[in-house]
Amino acid sequence: MKISVVVPTLNSEEDIKRLLKSIEDNGISKDIELIVVDANSTDSTISIANQYKFTKVIHAGLCSKGKARNEGVQNSSNNIIANIDADTELLPGWSTAILSSLKHADIVAGYSSNPNKNNLPRVPIIVDGQDITWPCCNIAHKQSVFNSVGLFHDSFTMSAEDCDFNFRCIKHGYIITYNPNMKLYHHQRTSFTKFCKQSYWNGYYRKGLQKLHPELSLSNMHNLQFKNLFRLSFGALGYLTGDWRTKKGEKHS
Repeated sequence: MKISVVVPTLNSEEDIKRLLKSIEDNGISKDIELIVVDANSTDSTISIANQYKFTKVIHAGLCSKGKARNEGVQNSSNNIIANIDADTELLPGWSTAILSSLKHADIVAGYSSNPNKNNLPRVPIIVDGQDITWPCCNIAHKQSVFNSVGLFHDSFTMSAEDCDFNFRCIKHGYIITYNPNMKLYHHQRTSFTKFCKQSYWNGYYRKGLQKLHPELSLSNMHNLQFKNLFRLSFGALGYLTGDWRTKKGEKHS
């Protein structure tokens, strides 16, 4: 059984090069179909991806991550679809763990680690006893889940597409299984400015998520060491300005 792996890209030449190398190094190119969904890259992302026979490149035009993921799902050839990000690096046993878990489950989320092992814990949102914040940088679904739940939210103004989709899956009765052997490296923001910007937009998108699903709560925050509190302060700023920026109709990256 093969896995269709969906990867949204935009000017990701260094990231996609590392990801493709990790696929070859782990000897899983025969087990997967890598669907690169590009949003008008102007660098070498596409030419690098086209060098590998196991990749399928889709030119989606300028689009949100949600729409890119939907393009990948709709163009997949297999009944297992994994979503990752371009700035990830697959580790040994990743595809084996997916296939093992999905023999008995419909959705499996994996372990995403910063290569430096200085991970910040996620800030969970609990719905019906399940955390909806499992990120789309390392999650896999059976095709039947999309047939039942639908596709990802594809608006630029609500890019918490993973949390929204997890929420809808749970409301449809699905259970998100966790497999710690489904491992990859997720190369996080390396500069202070990028870290703060990412934190701000995470908060902004959570505001949009709560407006879309009013029953959601931002409680259940754990392991708030100083760096995570600092991140949350920027996230709170994005959350609090969410309504104002939406009303202004401001575009952002």
